[in-house]
Amino acid sequence: MQNVDKVKAAAAAKRTAAIGILSGVAIFAYGLWISRSHITHIGYALELSRFEAETLFVLVDFLALYGKVLMSRRLSAKTRRYGFKVMLAGLAMSTGCNVASGLLDGRFGAAFYGLFVVVIIVIVEIGVSITKAKTVSTEIRVRAPKAPAEALTPRQLAARKGAETKRRNAAMPVSPGMGPVGEYAGRTA
Repeated sequence: MQNVDKVKAAAAAKRTAAIGILSGVAIFAYGLWISRSHITHIGYALELSRFEAETLFVLVDFLALYGKVLMSRRLSAKTRRYGFKVMLAGLAMSTGCNVASGLLDGRFGAAFYGLFVVVIIVIVEIGVSITKAKTVSTEIRVRAPKAPAEALTPRQLAARKGAETKRRNAAMPVSPGMGPVGEYAGRTA
């Protein structure tokens, strides 16, 4: 009966995690949509063509997202460090564009809102990336009693150590190009 409760609790945890991730993705998408409008405003202020201004957000906001993807634990440490730098560069550009969009209109509230949007995107993205459902093991584990350690005399310990050294030395090559010592001169270890 207790295992059934554990399974139900694990299923509920998975549902809650899924709802949390979906909510986070929705907030993240909305934040990107708002950030896109601010970055597009900066593109027009820089007198870019319509196409350039409308697609500038891809090069700014998605750069931060690309850097976050490169920070996956499954990638090498060098790639993660590079991803962190790329993510910071994207976040800096996005924050700058979002704040500058408000300042271009002469409204400090709009500038603060642009900063707030980037902060919310970062907070939600971190939350989504660390969300994991609690898992429960329902198997019954029985511990086997520990076997008492074999008491060896100092002489027995020295004999085992010597046998191990002899075995290891026999497998080592005599010199470059030669086989192991145990095979030298037709002997076998």
